[in-house]
Amino acid sequence: MGYMGCWCSSIGRKYSGTVSPQRSVNVEPLNYDMVYAWGQSFDNLMAFKIGQKYFAEFLKSEYSDENILFWQACEELKREKNSEKMEEKARIIYEDFISILSPKEVSLDSKVREIVNTNMGRPTQSCFDEAQLQIYQLMARDSYPRFLTSQYYKETLASFGITEHNLLNEPNERPEEEPTARRTKSNESVCSKEIVDV
Repeated sequence: MGYMGCWCSSIGRKYSGTVSPQRSVNVEPLNYDMVYAWGQSFDNLMAFKIGQKYFAEFLKSEYSDENILFWQACEELKREKNSEKMEEKARIIYEDFISILSPKEVSLDSKVREIVNTNMGRPTQSCFDEAQLQIYQLMARDSYPRFLTSQYYKETLASFGITEHNLLNEPNERPEEEPTARRTKSNESVCSKEIVDV
């Protein structure tokens, strides 16, 4: 397994119907290390494509998925090489997530919003970087703790024999039925990781 570079990856979800969605990811089965790592840090959760998928589904259940949809839209924008398409995607992202008229407007402070408005004068692949980082931090601070205490995540943990106590005090041994595998590191900066394509 590898990790991702920076906090970037789309899981192929269609976020607004206006920007072309990525191809669906062929998701492999979960494993013990993966699910355990999600409980150690938000960076670890977002380092896995399937982790992003689980988190997005949780946010959708709370009717608050605009943040991860915006984050994913920004990642798609960064991959766009055609300048005309890039400018069009940037405009659509602005209308879908930044405009005060949008039903999916994300919550940004006035300073970041001003930076975005200035950047839209000449849109680039990085014109939403400050906004994307602020939303990433918001999800880590606000939504991620709720995800960890949700029945949704607890049931996933239980399917691998992981308890909440295990998350606070890493077990010396896994359940006997689980094969030995390399444990993921939870203290690495997300910006030093490469994508886990599962």
